[in-house]
Amino acid sequence: MDIDQEYTRIKALFAGADEKQLALLDGEIMEAARIRVELDDMHKVVRKSGLIKIDPDNPQRQKELPVCRLLPKVRANYTNIIFKLSKALGINVDDEDLGMGDYE
Repeated sequence: MDIDQEYTRIKALFAGADEKQLALLDGEIMEAARIRVELDDMHKVVRKSGLIKIDPDNPQRQKELPVCRLLPKVRANYTNIIFKLSKALGINVDDEDLGMGDYE
């Protein structure tokens, strides 16, 4: 998924909202799209590398990978922006509409 596709998807969630409000919040919608694409990219990294590195000689020794700390922060930022947009535009967004099922 690219940023433009995600931008279009998010904007469609707010169909029926006031056009002036949508125009005012257009930058936030684009930022939410960028963050969502970042999340997708991070999950590709997680699928390849995992969240922690385990020492094969001593499984008790584990190292948290940087993506492990960053992922929850980026996820929270995305959710926060979407809910703020929802409140500002007066449109309720369900958890399913967020598209976050893959990240939980």
